[in-house]
Amino acid sequence: MMQKKTIVIHSKVAYGYVGSNTTSLVLQLAGQDVISVPTVVLSNRYGLPTVGGGLLPETLFQEVLDGILKLNILDEVSTILTGYIGSAALVERTAQFIAQIKKSHPAIVYLCDPVMGDQPQGLYVNQEVPNAIVQYLLPLADVLTPNQFEMETILQQKMSTEKQVIEAIEQHDVLRHKDILVTGCRFEDAANHLQIIVKQKEFYDCIATTYVPLDPPGTGELFAALVLLLKCRAYEAYSDCVKEASILINAVLQNMLEEGRTEFDLQDIVAVQQQFQLI
Repeated sequence: MMQKKTIVIHSKVAYGYVGSNTTSLVLQLAGQDVISVPTVVLSNRYGLPTVGGGLLPETLFQEVLDGILKLNILDEVSTILTGYIGSAALVERTAQFIAQIKKSHPAIVYLCDPVMGDQPQGLYVNQEVPNAIVQYLLPLADVLTPNQFEMETILQQKMSTEKQVIEAIEQHDVLRHKDILVTGCRFEDAANHLQIIVKQKEFYDCIATTYVPLDPPGTGELFAALVLLLKCRAYEAYSDCVKEASILINAVLQNMLEEGRTEFDLQDIVAVQQQFQLI
């Protein structure tokens, strides 16, 4: 059976496996066709000694989005995934694009990976970007996949326990109506594990995953893509998707740790896909 398409709005690098280089590839290897829209075009990820490139100009970005709409292919689309968006202006244009799609095709599922930063480095976008994501993208999202730092940034408070996270979500006018997967939580009472808090409708779950002391750039992208695939292909409950995605990712991280590597390469993406096919 032909799979419907996913629109991926994310960063694009010439070298490395971050942004759409990871997200789109994982989806495509699983047989999911991708319509890929770059928000930034770079030689490589930020954080390396040098980087070339930059944000797409607003006019060019808008022309790409308009061009997709003019193709009249939205009946072929099942999901939208957004990731790194490097300016508030592009966030707002992305939101307008998604709102237009959701108006005519409300069944299309929108997964928002609100890429803002992580611990210990903090924000790696301008402060205007988190504010724009909260204002424009959160209300449109069906499911969100922030890490703990991003969740704290959205809620504007530090959280050190599962209870604090749940209470903060329930008190938030927008978030309490969303499905949310909060990844990479390091809580005081779980020093040797990472926690993933899963909210699906009004139900919560907290899933403990073995901590592998390695955090390669692109892990969030890999997680979001796997969750999307698992939800579409295998499981109804996000808790089950999270458990399987965590197993797949931890196996790759453990292998990287043993080989002394700190960056994903093609063999890691292929290994994840091979294991995914066994599910």
